[in-house]
Amino acid sequence: MKRLCAGRRRLQRAFSGVSPTDRWLMLFLAILLGQSAYSLFAGPGGSPESGDIDVIVRTASAAIFGYFLSARGRRPAGGPDKADGCLAAAAAVGLFCLVVLLALRNLPPGDPAAAGSDSATATVAQFRDFVSGCVGLLIAVPAGQAGEAPDA
Repeated sequence: MKRLCAGRRRLQRAFSGVSPTDRWLMLFLAILLGQSAYSLFAGPGGSPESGDIDVIVRTASAAIFGYFLSARGRRPAGGPDKADGCLAAAAAVGLFCLVVLLALRNLPPGDPAAAGSDSATATVAQFRDFVSGCVGLLIAVPAGQAGEAPDA
């Protein structure tokens, strides 16, 4: 129980320095990525508009992820490094996408969720790009310049 409380306090401290805009964007991204992952495992939706909605979900996800990746170049004059919070967000996205891709890769052969619809193929490609982009970002951050990790 003590670990749970300590973890919650660390999470609250980590989010205390994140702007309200970034918090909302993180929430949107969590919902969008959750929908993308669900659609990979549940198969295509029954609605005729589901393909169009999937495109919107992927586009919005890519835009928000790009915003977090671009934070490395944004630092207000004399202010704290905004990139530190965006770095933790980009890393979380990369890890989420990696876990989903590994779970999808390990589905039994012939599973209907891995049928390979156009939407599933596009989502897998996007998740692959998110993982690659996140790894590239983390490699590009020089040691000691990213600030302290939230759980340190």
